[in-house]
Amino acid sequence: MVKYSRPGVEGAVKLASEKTPSAWMKYESCHKEMITSKGGDKLLSLDNELDDLGIKIQKMKKPFVTKEELLRVVEWKFGKGKPRYALMNHLKGNSVTDVKKASEAAFRAAAEDDVKGAVAAFCELRGVGPATGSAVLCLYRPALFSFMDDEVIECLYEGKRGYTLKIYLDVNSQCADIAARLGREWSPYRVGRALWAAARSCAEGGLKEEIKEDDGEEAVVGSKKRGNGDARKKRASDEVDGSTRSSRYPKRGKR
Repeated sequence: MVKYSRPGVEGAVKLASEKTPSAWMKYESCHKEMITSKGGDKLLSLDNELDDLGIKIQKMKKPFVTKEELLRVVEWKFGKGKPRYALMNHLKGNSVTDVKKASEAAFRAAAEDDVKGAVAAFCELRGVGPATGSAVLCLYRPALFSFMDDEVIECLYEGKRGYTLKIYLDVNSQCADIAARLGREWSPYRVGRALWAAARSCAEGGLKEEIKEDDGEEAVVGSKKRGNGDARKKRASDEVDGSTRSSRYPKRGKR
């Protein structure tokens, strides 16, 4: 039996094998509830704040994020996952100008469907790795980027969980593949949210009911329990451009 370092990942693995969009919608719809359960009203407020930040960025002609906004995204990331407060001093060491320039470059690359280039641009900042970069980029283009949650990495990545650009590109590509199979309204961002919510639900004793697959049909995507190399062959730039986010708005040492 596969052992995971994050609680509830088996729930995400179970959902990853489900072909029915309604099952995915079930867990995505409880995302806010799971956010509240994980971090209370404070984390829920931050989550809503990020929804609004995404709307703001998308409306900008030359999008960028401020240093303060970046730090708020990181605060949300720490609340949702495992806090790494030692990184905060590095993050705070970035100048206002550096954050503006790096985010502008990242959003320009994202506008051109350059997933690798966009994430790499954010990683030029001190204390910013692919996980933090993806947390900002998924607000701007949810149809192209998922967030690099620990639970999503362990669910989809066959190797040891890590936070390299290579691992992010692999996991994000798989999220894009699943989104394409679920339908045009789905996106890598929504797939990641649903998987995280399923993991949290399982960790809290939910997901008691087995998710059944149709007899004789293949699973949607591979996982550590059921490999499927085809899930990795399509790149994120090939995903169906379903930009709906949700019901509201639909190097080492770095994360």
